[in-house]
Amino acid sequence: MRNLTPLGHARVFRHPETGELVVDTDSLRRTHFAGFDDFGGWDDDDLEGYDDDLEGYDDDDVGLFRRDPERQRARRERRMGRKRSRVDRRYKRRTDRLDRKAEKWGLDDEDDDKPKHKKHGGDDGWGMTAVGGTDTLTAAGGASVRIRLQHDFRAEDITFTGSAPGALVTSIFFGDRVVWSAPDGIDVSVFASNGFLRGLLKGQQIQAGLDVTINGSVPDAGVFTATLTGRKPVRNAC
Repeated sequence: MRNLTPLGHARVFRHPETGELVVDTDSLRRTHFAGFDDFGGWDDDDLEGYDDDLEGYDDDDVGLFRRDPERQRARRERRMGRKRSRVDRRYKRRTDRLDRKAEKWGLDDEDDDKPKHKKHGGDDGWGMTAVGGTDTLTAAGGASVRIRLQHDFRAEDITFTGSAPGALVTSIFFGDRVVWSAPDGIDVSVFASNGFLRGLLKGQQIQAGLDVTINGSVPDAGVFTATLTGRKPVRNAC
Protein backbone atom coordinates (compact mmCIF):
# COMPACT_ATOMS: atom_id res chain seq x y z
CA MET A 1 0.00 0.00 0.00
CA ARG A 2 2.92 2.31 0.65
CA ASN A 3 4.05 1.99 -2.98
CA LEU A 4 0.73 2.96 -4.53
CA THR A 5 0.76 6.05 -6.75
CA PRO A 6 -2.30 8.34 -6.43
CA LEU A 7 -3.84 8.80 -9.86
CA GLY A 8 -6.78 11.04 -8.99
CA HIS A 9 -10.52 10.63 -8.37
CA ALA A 10 -13.03 8.56 -10.35
CA ARG A 11 -16.35 6.71 -9.97
CA VAL A 12 -15.96 3.21 -8.51
CA PHE A 13 -18.46 0.35 -8.92
CA ARG A 14 -18.72 -3.21 -7.60
CA HIS A 15 -19.26 -5.95 -10.21
CA PRO A 16 -22.65 -7.61 -9.48
CA GLU A 17 -21.40 -11.14 -10.27
CA THR A 18 -17.77 -11.25 -9.17
CA GLY A 19 -17.88 -8.58 -6.47
CA GLU A 20 -14.70 -6.95 -7.81
CA LEU A 21 -14.22 -3.16 -7.76
CA VAL A 22 -14.44 -1.55 -11.19
CA VAL A 23 -13.04 1.98 -11.84
CA ASP A 24 -14.70 4.20 -14.44
CA THR A 25 -11.60 5.63 -16.12
CA ASP A 26 -13.73 8.04 -18.20
CA SER A 27 -14.61 9.93 -15.02
CA LEU A 28 -11.03 10.01 -13.73
CA ARG A 29 -9.92 13.44 -12.51
CA ARG A 30 -6.24 13.89 -11.68
CA THR A 31 -5.31 15.89 -8.60
CA HIS A 32 -1.74 16.38 -9.80
CA PHE A 33 0.56 15.30 -12.62
CA ALA A 34 1.77 11.76 -11.99
CA GLY A 35 3.92 11.37 -15.09
CA PHE A 36 3.28 10.35 -18.66
CA ASP A 37 3.98 6.69 -17.94
CA ASP A 38 1.03 6.52 -15.55
CA PHE A 39 -1.48 7.40 -18.27
CA GLY A 40 0.34 6.62 -21.46
CA GLY A 41 0.61 10.30 -22.43
CA TRP A 42 -1.81 13.26 -22.40
CA ASP A 43 -4.72 13.62 -24.81
CA ASP A 44 -7.89 15.70 -25.04
CA ASP A 45 -9.93 12.98 -23.31
CA ASP A 46 -7.82 13.38 -20.13
CA LEU A 47 -9.31 16.88 -19.60
CA GLU A 48 -12.80 15.98 -20.69
CA GLY A 49 -15.38 17.59 -18.44
CA TYR A 50 -13.19 20.34 -16.98
CA ASP A 51 -14.80 22.98 -19.16
CA ASP A 52 -18.20 21.94 -17.81
CA ASP A 53 -16.96 22.17 -14.21
CA LEU A 54 -15.88 25.85 -14.68
CA GLU A 55 -18.79 26.87 -16.84
CA GLY A 56 -20.23 30.26 -15.87
CA TYR A 57 -17.17 31.51 -13.94
CA ASP A 58 -15.55 34.81 -14.84
CA ASP A 59 -13.15 37.27 -13.24
CA ASP A 60 -15.88 39.12 -11.37
CA ASP A 61 -17.10 35.90 -9.72
CA VAL A 62 -13.79 35.35 -8.00
CA GLY A 63 -13.14 39.05 -7.35
CA LEU A 64 -9.71 39.09 -8.99
CA PHE A 65 -10.14 42.19 -11.15
CA ARG A 66 -12.95 44.07 -9.41
CA ARG A 67 -12.71 46.35 -6.34
CA ASP A 68 -14.82 45.46 -3.37
CA PRO A 69 -17.67 48.03 -3.11
CA GLU A 70 -17.57 47.83 0.69
CA ARG A 71 -13.86 48.63 0.76
CA GLN A 72 -14.40 51.53 -1.66
CA ARG A 73 -17.19 52.92 0.51
CA ALA A 74 -15.09 52.56 3.66
CA ARG A 75 -12.18 54.32 1.96
CA ARG A 76 -14.44 57.22 0.87
CA GLU A 77 -15.82 57.55 4.40
CA ARG A 78 -12.32 57.67 5.90
CA ARG A 79 -11.28 60.30 3.36
CA MET A 80 -14.35 62.43 4.06
CA GLY A 81 -13.78 62.03 7.81
CA ARG A 82 -10.25 63.38 7.50
CA LYS A 83 -11.51 66.29 5.39
CA ARG A 84 -14.21 67.14 7.93
CA SER A 85 -11.61 67.05 10.71
CA ARG A 86 -9.40 69.52 8.84
CA VAL A 87 -12.33 71.86 8.24
CA ASP A 88 -13.37 71.64 11.91
CA ARG A 89 -9.83 72.44 13.06
CA ARG A 90 -9.60 75.48 10.76
CA TYR A 91 -13.02 76.70 11.91
CA LYS A 92 -12.06 76.29 15.59
CA ARG A 93 -8.79 78.18 15.12
CA ARG A 94 -10.64 81.00 13.37
CA THR A 95 -13.39 81.28 16.01
CA ASP A 96 -10.83 81.11 18.82
CA ARG A 97 -8.88 83.94 17.21
CA LEU A 98 -12.03 86.05 16.90
CA ASP A 99 -12.96 85.29 20.51
CA ARG A 100 -9.54 86.44 21.69
CA LYS A 101 -9.86 89.70 19.74
CA ALA A 102 -13.38 90.27 21.06
CA GLU A 103 -12.22 89.63 24.62
CA LYS A 104 -9.25 91.95 24.15
CA TRP A 105 -11.45 94.80 22.94
CA GLY A 106 -14.35 94.01 25.26
CA LEU A 107 -16.71 93.24 22.39
CA ASP A 108 -18.26 90.07 23.81
CA ASP A 109 -22.00 89.99 23.23
CA GLU A 110 -23.74 90.80 26.49
CA ASP A 111 -26.53 88.39 25.59
CA ASP A 112 -24.15 85.55 24.84
CA ASP A 113 -24.70 82.59 27.13
CA LYS A 114 -20.98 81.82 27.15
CA PRO A 115 -19.45 82.86 30.48
CA LYS A 116 -17.26 85.91 30.25
CA HIS A 117 -13.65 85.54 31.31
CA LYS A 118 -12.71 87.91 34.07
CA LYS A 119 -9.27 89.47 34.26
CA HIS A 120 -7.45 90.74 37.29
CA GLY A 121 -7.59 94.44 38.01
CA GLY A 122 -11.23 95.18 37.12
CA ASP A 123 -14.63 93.78 36.36
CA ASP A 124 -13.77 93.41 32.66
CA GLY A 125 -9.98 93.84 32.74
CA TRP A 126 -10.12 97.52 31.75
CA GLY A 127 -9.39 100.54 33.96
CA MET A 128 -10.01 104.26 33.63
CA THR A 129 -7.30 106.49 32.14
CA ALA A 130 -6.78 109.86 30.49
CA VAL A 131 -4.42 111.01 27.73
CA GLY A 132 -3.84 114.43 26.27
CA GLY A 133 -1.60 116.85 24.47
CA THR A 134 -1.02 120.55 23.75
CA ASP A 135 -0.03 122.59 20.70
CA THR A 136 1.33 126.07 21.45
CA LEU A 137 0.99 128.72 18.74
CA THR A 138 2.63 132.14 18.57
CA ALA A 139 0.04 133.46 16.15
CA ALA A 140 -3.43 132.71 14.88
CA GLY A 141 -3.73 129.66 12.66
CA GLY A 142 -4.21 125.95 12.48
CA ALA A 143 -3.39 123.75 15.43
CA SER A 144 -2.88 120.01 15.79
CA VAL A 145 -2.47 117.79 18.82
CA ARG A 146 -0.98 114.35 18.26
CA ILE A 147 -1.17 111.75 21.07
CA ARG A 148 0.84 108.54 20.70
CA LEU A 149 -0.91 105.73 22.61
CA GLN A 150 1.29 103.46 24.72
CA HIS A 151 -1.58 101.02 25.32
CA ASP A 152 -4.84 99.95 23.76
CA PHE A 153 -7.45 102.63 24.34
CA ARG A 154 -11.25 102.76 24.42
CA ALA A 155 -12.47 106.34 24.40
CA GLU A 156 -15.25 107.73 26.56
CA ASP A 157 -15.11 111.50 26.16
CA ILE A 158 -12.97 114.46 25.08
CA THR A 159 -12.58 117.98 26.44
CA PHE A 160 -10.54 121.04 25.45
CA THR A 161 -10.21 122.65 28.85
CA GLY A 162 -7.25 125.07 28.84
CA SER A 163 -7.47 125.92 25.16
CA ALA A 164 -7.44 129.53 24.03
CA PRO A 165 -10.89 131.18 23.97
CA GLY A 166 -12.51 131.00 20.57
CA ALA A 167 -10.47 127.97 19.49
CA LEU A 168 -12.24 125.66 17.03
CA VAL A 169 -12.13 121.87 16.57
CA THR A 170 -12.32 120.63 12.97
CA SER A 171 -11.52 116.88 13.03
CA ILE A 172 -10.51 113.93 15.20
CA PHE A 173 -8.56 110.95 13.87
CA PHE A 174 -7.95 107.58 15.49
CA GLY A 175 -4.99 106.36 13.48
CA ASP A 176 -5.94 106.91 9.83
CA ARG A 177 -9.64 106.72 10.62
CA VAL A 178 -11.79 109.84 10.91
CA VAL A 179 -14.09 109.48 13.92
CA TRP A 180 -15.44 113.03 13.89
CA SER A 181 -15.25 115.94 11.46
CA ALA A 182 -16.67 119.47 11.15
CA PRO A 183 -14.92 121.41 8.34
CA ASP A 184 -16.21 124.79 9.60
CA GLY A 185 -15.05 123.99 13.14
CA ILE A 186 -16.89 123.71 16.46
CA ASP A 187 -16.03 126.01 19.39
CA VAL A 188 -14.12 124.24 22.15
CA SER A 189 -16.65 125.50 24.72
CA VAL A 190 -19.19 123.04 23.31
CA PHE A 191 -16.97 120.23 24.56
CA ALA A 192 -16.80 121.57 28.12
CA SER A 193 -17.33 119.13 30.96
CA ASN A 194 -20.68 120.81 31.67
CA GLY A 195 -21.58 121.13 28.01
CA PHE A 196 -24.30 119.25 26.15
CA LEU A 197 -21.93 117.40 23.79
CA ARG A 198 -20.92 114.55 26.08
CA GLY A 199 -19.76 111.07 25.12
CA LEU A 200 -18.86 112.14 21.60
CA LEU A 201 -16.16 109.47 21.25
CA LYS A 202 -17.72 106.78 23.41
CA GLY A 203 -17.03 103.33 21.94
CA GLN A 204 -14.19 104.45 19.66
CA GLN A 205 -11.11 102.23 20.00
CA ILE A 206 -7.49 102.34 18.93
CA GLN A 207 -4.54 100.01 19.35
CA ALA A 208 -1.31 100.76 21.17
CA GLY A 209 1.36 102.46 19.05
CA LEU A 210 -1.11 104.45 16.93
CA ASP A 211 -1.83 108.18 17.17
CA VAL A 212 -4.94 110.11 18.13
CA THR A 213 -4.84 113.38 16.17
CA ILE A 214 -7.07 116.38 16.94
CA ASN A 215 -7.04 119.25 14.45
CA GLY A 216 -8.37 122.75 14.97
CA SER A 217 -7.45 126.41 14.96
CA VAL A 218 -6.93 129.35 17.34
CA PRO A 219 -7.90 132.96 16.66
CA ASP A 220 -4.74 134.36 18.22
CA ALA A 221 -1.51 133.28 19.86
CA GLY A 222 -2.24 130.70 22.52
CA VAL A 223 -2.56 126.98 23.20
CA PHE A 224 -4.74 124.27 21.79
CA THR A 225 -5.21 121.56 24.41
CA ALA A 226 -7.10 118.24 24.14
CA THR A 227 -7.78 115.67 26.85
CA LEU A 228 -9.34 112.27 26.21
CA THR A 229 -10.79 110.09 28.93
CA GLY A 230 -11.34 106.38 28.46
CA ARG A 231 -10.22 102.93 29.45
CA LYS A 232 -7.07 100.86 29.04
CA PRO A 233 -6.23 97.20 29.77
CA VAL A 234 -5.24 96.56 33.38
CA ARG A 235 -2.75 93.78 34.10
CA ASN A 236 -1.91 93.14 37.72
CA ALA A 237 1.42 91.50 38.50
CA CYS A 238 0.93 88.17 40.23
